[in-house]
Amino acid sequence: MLLFFVVGIGDLVLTYRPGFEYVHIWKFVAPYPPVSSVFFYPWANFDGVHYLLIASQGYTNNFGFFPLFPALIHLISLIFGKGSVFGLQQFFSALVISNISIALALFLFYQLLLLDHGQSIARRTLVFLLLFPTSFFFGAIYSESLFFLLLIASFYCARKQKWLLSSVFGTLLTLTRSIGICVLPALLYEAWKQKAINLKTVLSFLMIPWTFFGYAFFNWVATKNPLYFLEAHGNLANGRSVDTVVLIPQTIFRYIKIFLTLPISQFEWWIALLELVTFVFVSILLYFAWRRRVRKSYLLFSLFAFLIPASSGTFTGIPRYSLVLFPIFISLTLVKNRSIRLAYLIISPILLFLLLMFFSKGYYVS
Repeated sequence: MLLFFVVGIGDLVLTYRPGFEYVHIWKFVAPYPPVSSVFFYPWANFDGVHYLLIASQGYTNNFGFFPLFPALIHLISLIFGKGSVFGLQQFFSALVISNISIALALFLFYQLLLLDHGQSIARRTLVFLLLFPTSFFFGAIYSESLFFLLLIASFYCARKQKWLLSSVFGTLLTLTRSIGICVLPALLYEAWKQKAINLKTVLSFLMIPWTFFGYAFFNWVATKNPLYFLEAHGNLANGRSVDTVVLIPQTIFRYIKIFLTLPISQFEWWIALLELVTFVFVSILLYFAWRRRVRKSYLLFSLFAFLIPASSGTFTGIPRYSLVLFPIFISLTLVKNRSIRLAYLIISPILLFLLLMFFSKGYYVS
């Protein structure tokens, strides 16, 4: 409800960004109530447009968006009569999936935290997660909340030694976003740590990469390129390299050039600053999590899921991708310096407020 309030404020103080009307659904369909309300349609901005298109029409050139989330939108909307492209059924089916997913994920995350920490740390970790500047994506028509639910479910089952169920959630995770494949080495390490490596466990884990290969095969059938989903990311014109690894110092140097060449009054200058600061902030928290002995399997997933997009020549998306790197929020909770935690509790909600306002009016923030 607080996020709805922020969207309403954004509508009062900002106009929709000129030239970016294509990132909301009214570019593709005439406005209709109640989705035409300013409190609803912005939640489908940017990636939400692609997910709704895939849910209703299948894939065209948007293979960079993995199929589980749009498939669920399609299936649930069928219960209410499917409707038209960007119609009422699909829009609210997508919103329901996202919001139910994050509610379930928070409950399960709390249970996962209690396996290693007390209630006060667990509760504080949830608060730090929800106050993260890009946490509003959990409530948008994005795959973040579904991905986070499946990730936490996979680790929780692994901690309970339910390896087959953990593998099932890991498989679904891989169908949600490409970075989901990073859970495989983390689960293998967790099984080794629990002395549970055996033929049955390894065979169950094989579901995860085979799902990834299955989507690559689908890309090959449709486009004759099994890695077209990577190429599709490059086609989004966000400066991301999809065929070479770019060293992080090179990327940092690129950001320094941005700061020196773009005028400070330009919106992209501030987003570049947000991306670089988030990269540094998350790097420090992951290091601190390792020092504070946060469970290594969690860190292993987070390290791969963080470094892979960060090695593509840009930190675009890092503020949003960092949402699912849950060890950073455990790390922040374990910081003994109260001033640091207080600074986070003050700065983060302010950024959350501003970023959501701009996102709702067609400004790319992550």
